Amino acid sequence: MVNDKEEVQLRVALYLRVSTDDQADKYGLDAQRAAIEGLIKSKGQFPDGRDKMVLAGKVYEYVDDGVSGTTKMDERPAFIQLKEDVLNAQGQKPFDLIAVYRIDRFARKLRVLMDILNFFEEFSIEFLSANESIDTSTPFGRAMLGIMGVIAELELEAIKERTQKGREQANLSGVFMGSHPVYGYEKDENGHLRILQEEADVIRRIFTLFTIENVSPQRIADILTKEEVLSPDASAIKHKKMKGVSKKINSPHFWRYERIKDILRDETYTGILYYDKSHRAKKLPKSEWKLSSHRHEAIIFKYEFELAQQKLQQLSDRKVLTQKKPENHIYLLSSLLKCDHCKSEANQSEPQMMTWTGVRDKISSNPDRYSYKYQCNRKNSKKFSFVCPVVAIPAEPLEEYVINFVKQLLSNPKAVYDYQRQLESSKKATEQLKKTKKHYEGLLNALPQRRQNLKDQHELGAIDTPTLQKKLDDLFIKEKEYKIKIDEIDFKLSEVMLSKGYEASLPLYAERYSKSLDTILKDREQLYELISGLISQINVYSRPRTEKDVIAGKKKENQMIPDRIDIYLNLPQNLLRQLYTQKFAVRSDNL
Repeated sequence: MVNDKEEVQLRVALYLRVSTDDQADKYGLDAQRAAIEGLIKSKGQFPDGRDKMVLAGKVYEYVDDGVSGTTKMDERPAFIQLKEDVLNAQGQKPFDLIAVYRIDRFARKLRVLMDILNFFEEFSIEFLSANESIDTSTPFGRAMLGIMGVIAELELEAIKERTQKGREQANLSGVFMGSHPVYGYEKDENGHLRILQEEADVIRRIFTLFTIENVSPQRIADILTKEEVLSPDASAIKHKKMKGVSKKINSPHFWRYERIKDILRDETYTGILYYDKSHRAKKLPKSEWKLSSHRHEAIIFKYEFELAQQKLQQLSDRKVLTQKKPENHIYLLSSLLKCDHCKSEANQSEPQMMTWTGVRDKISSNPDRYSYKYQCNRKNSKKFSFVCPVVAIPAEPLEEYVINFVKQLLSNPKAVYDYQRQLESSKKATEQLKKTKKHYEGLLNALPQRRQNLKDQHELGAIDTPTLQKKLDDLFIKEKEYKIKIDEIDFKLSEVMLSKGYEASLPLYAERYSKSLDTILKDREQLYELISGLISQINVYSRPRTEKDVIAGKKKENQMIPDRIDIYLNLPQNLLRQLYTQKFAVRSDNL
């Protein structure tokens, strides 16, 4: 008598999964399908010639393409469809058996795998693995499946550990691990960042426009858009740093001002590379970032980058100060004035000059009129434990003084032309500095391998532990020396580069503004832009008040009188040879 169960063909559904491109090469869909079909064929035939197992049909071939084995089952599109087909069958099984190429095509976690098998068992569906030859229709097969699941999970953990260690080592050695290199760079054959000249030229221009010509980020974005410079995403696709096409709806030449600010803030352009900037999709504070010991070629010198950060902060300060002024009065020196007294007297771990801001008072004799002045922001005893004792400065005479200084500067930028001749003689020296810096960067980048070589020698018994420690200490000292040398050279190169830029920009300022200065003087908005473009900071120094000083308001103990200002130009200070420093001649009875 023939067993009814043996005469019933088992309908087999397929579940296929590939994740990364590498897996696709080795475990591609065609390879998985062929292996499973071969296994089904090997199960033999009934006496009447029918195959014991047959494919349930194309509709029951479930494919999760590009899905990781660690992805939850109910997040995989194909498995969701499989589950729905079983649930919607209402007791009539759509297939008798589900086959996979390998256990890890389903899951690498044993718990996940057992949950799947329990689901299949609930609906009397069996499981078959081609690679491990496991059939859950037998007790032995089910036990083996559990063992294989444990092995798969252990393998996953081992892969994770190796991947994490490999990733850490790659980051330390300067391998760029992001999805695609940042704008301005491409990857070399070792995965390190290498300058992509077409993009790097745009980066240098952005920094020059911002740091030297004082062009705002929005204006820079407008210039690049108008000149049809490819945006970072479009350029990445052009140079095959990114696959596919841009999903942005804007033109490939459209630049947003936020992108300009991102570039100005990115330290990658100075030759250093941070990694592990986030944890579990949450951005970490910079203090927790890790710094690679490898140096790639810089597009922007360190001190040029720092100047850009100062200017970005100034823009932020000015925006805040402007938002605080409801009276619609333009204070020409907003964010430029800094209080030296606060720096020297305030109890701070890192003393900084407090910014002065513009304020207004009603004139008692005429309530419809106001007087304008500048005062230190550290005047509020509710906000600061140390309250600045320096009395306010009337706005009109101080602004007039600074305006006259700017007029003199624009009428005779002689120091710039004198400095130009000095720059011409320094061209060869500059090129030599660049070569020297590159040599030191090479020595710095070789240190990790030198350390590893010493450790290998120690393991082989070629050197003892004390010798190993001494040599490692020596390399640590060398690392500090190399970094100091690189920093010193970078400072010199930054100085030359900035000087060249300003040497060209100041005559442009003179040409742009000197002829129309009378018109500009009548327009406070234009005047504000001119002053903030030429001047980076004005330090206010003070002296103790004497009995001879006449000031407005109530006299207080330990009051300080503004005595002198230092005007710092948006120029390297050696360009003008000396800081423009003078007594600020404002009568004390006007204070």
